[in-house]
Amino acid sequence: MGFGEMLDSLEGLRAVVLGDVMLDEYIVGSVDRISPEAPVMVVRKKESRWVPGGAANVAKNIAALGGEVEVIGVVGDDEGGARLQEAIEKQGGLRSRLVVDGTRVTTRKTRVVANHSHQVLRIDEEVNDSVSTDVVDRILEGLDFSAVDLVVLSDYLKGMLTEGLVSRVIGLAREAGKPVVVNAKPQSAGLFGGADLVTLNRGEAAAVIGERPRDLNHAKDIAEELFVKLHVEGVLVTMGESGMSAGWRGGSSVVRAPEVEAYDVAGAGDTVLATVGMGLARHGYCDQVFELGAEMGARVVQHIGVAVPTQRDLDSIRSLS
Repeated sequence: MGFGEMLDSLEGLRAVVLGDVMLDEYIVGSVDRISPEAPVMVVRKKESRWVPGGAANVAKNIAALGGEVEVIGVVGDDEGGARLQEAIEKQGGLRSRLVVDGTRVTTRKTRVVANHSHQVLRIDEEVNDSVSTDVVDRILEGLDFSAVDLVVLSDYLKGMLTEGLVSRVIGLAREAGKPVVVNAKPQSAGLFGGADLVTLNRGEAAAVIGERPRDLNHAKDIAEELFVKLHVEGVLVTMGESGMSAGWRGGSSVVRAPEVEAYDVAGAGDTVLATVGMGLARHGYCDQVFELGAEMGARVVQHIGVAVPTQRDLDSIRSLS
């Protein structure tokens, strides 16, 4: 199956993304002098913009690939939460159910970008404590996966994906016969037993298994160890500019990354997760699913900031078929 045919098959796929939503803020300006007060650059502000980040960026990627997606997350009763809701509403094909927790702040990453592409500073606002059982109950209220094709769990260790919530979500998905793909962190990887695919980057896989992948073939061996260790159906280890390797019950895949000039790798893991998750939901485990994920990841790293595939990116990938 060619990339064009596979992209066509993803159109209309229905997904639910649960996880740590964030507001990505960009303050864009120019630099032409150093401050007389301290040895730092003075950024002359030109504009500010806000876009959905974290788990909401995973959802944006699914929508960019033609899916219909709902993102479920937790925000504070604050300006950041309102801005995030507004930013999500502007995205085509994307709906949200944001649970407001007045005891928290909305996770917010403010990046100062100078001279079009140079990030000079990032300011984070966040609370990493686990959400309360009351908030978990509000998230689970009315949750029904019977009408979706894919469930995604996106963990940034900001406190939403508690052990109880994860267990219940995976249980509901399995009862409905829907695949679950996960973006995990080393500290939480053991929570996702029963999932269909867990994704980890090279450093995260090393933290879980205690051994850093040397190359793609070694990463494949580690992925095969990890799906047994984590009690999941499969594991994908992304290796940056080298590519990615996957292991699952019954097979494995090694995919080299296309050679491109990377400008910004922020958000590339979200793109790979969304692409591979959608492909898995439609076609199961196969080389073409991971190859498409590698191509998508290679496109978004050529954009500045946290990005999703553009129509031009999709057309470029279709031309490879």
